[in-house]
Amino acid sequence: MSDKTTDKPSSIEIKRRGPHAFAGDAGALLKHHLASHGFGDADLVTRWPAIAGAQLAQRCLPQRLSGKGEDGATLTLLADDRAALELQHQTPQLISKINTYFGRTVVKKIKVIVGDIPQAFKPPPPVRPLTSAEQKTLADSTEAISDPDLKAALRRLGRYALTQKRKGPQINSK
Repeated sequence: MSDKTTDKPSSIEIKRRGPHAFAGDAGALLKHHLASHGFGDADLVTRWPAIAGAQLAQRCLPQRLSGKGEDGATLTLLADDRAALELQHQTPQLISKINTYFGRTVVKKIKVIVGDIPQAFKPPPPVRPLTSAEQKTLADSTEAISDPDLKAALRRLGRYALTQKRKGPQINSK
């Protein structure tokens, strides 16, 4: 046996097992998804508000880039019904904006499909704080419970129930 120790070549990657951050894979997944829809460069999709303008970008989204050639491709846009009519009149200006942004002819033609535009995620409204009377009622109603875990769980449930907007009449137990 030899006493030499061999080093691992630097080209070998050691893959971690177990969970890891999604952000590391997001770029590759996005690139693959966009490539399947004809977007070789993700900039047309990711920079759409800067290219088309914020107001128009809220009402239409690039869906597909097809028929690529030296003289440009056909860009398919998903637009709401108001933007579809506007896009028919603004097509030459929008094509010019896109091609100017990229510095070459990327889009020759625009095809508009009318549909629903997915809305951005809106976080739920903040939960209103309990009034001092509600806090006292909640504490008094759970005071007789001896199990601390159960008491804490019931207080959380009570806090949630009291802060929700209710439809219909409220029932008082007293």
